[in-house]
Amino acid sequence: MDLLWFLRDTRYFFIQLVSDIVSGGCTIAGVCLLSANFKHFSGMTQNEILFMMGYALFIDGIYMVFFIGNNTGMVSRIIGRGQLDHIMIQPVPLWAELLAQGFSPVSGSPIMIFGTGLTAYGAISAGLPINAFTVLLFLFYSICSIVIVMSFIYLISCSAFYAPAAAEEIAGVGKELFSSLKTYPLGNMKGFQKHIFLSLIPVGLCAWYPSTLLIKAGKYGLGAVLVPEAFYLPIAAAIFSFIATITFKKGMKYYETYGSPRYSGFGHR
Repeated sequence: MDLLWFLRDTRYFFIQLVSDIVSGGCTIAGVCLLSANFKHFSGMTQNEILFMMGYALFIDGIYMVFFIGNNTGMVSRIIGRGQLDHIMIQPVPLWAELLAQGFSPVSGSPIMIFGTGLTAYGAISAGLPINAFTVLLFLFYSICSIVIVMSFIYLISCSAFYAPAAAEEIAGVGKELFSSLKTYPLGNMKGFQKHIFLSLIPVGLCAWYPSTLLIKAGKYGLGAVLVPEAFYLPIAAAIFSFIATITFKKGMKYYETYGSPRYSGFGHR
């Protein structure tokens, strides 16, 4: 894991620790300011918006803990730089190697901790109950959201199989799309644009939509999660993961046949 990297020396440890505290504090301050500006926007109170943004930060935390290491969350870099062979020669399945390489519980945990705290604060401020049912539902929706994020990133990263130099950084573009847009509520958005953000470009499924489901579940109980719209999120996660898996396997077959026309040692671990 990344513990030895984090503890390489005392000076580096304290610099990293202070940097994480400052970064997390600025993130929370920005979220609070946005929640104040979005007050009563899209039918949500300021505290409900704060809860939604805490959820979005928690999703970022999952990404940082499980996928930030060794460019696993930026897989287009591995493909585009011709470094996929480094993973393929390991005596474990490709998915297991990627998940193991991406796991960074020490350096990635601060964002998850801040996200957890902010979500809990937003839930308490909004009057939402915190019990076993809501916590399990929150974790289930969080898994669905991160599956959608990673499926989208891996789906567009498949273009690096066919254009390695041009598409090397496309995963970062996909991640930035979620980082910049998922914290905005879509309640007042109507028509074609809203459906786009809940389907083809699923940024609304990674904060706003699951947060509204969680808020309803907190207010109305189990009956709120047994309605048809509550099943849309896990179904969307299953569809995106299926499409990403099929597309990635197709790209791997192309890679097995033609290989990579380039190799870059930059960023190699």
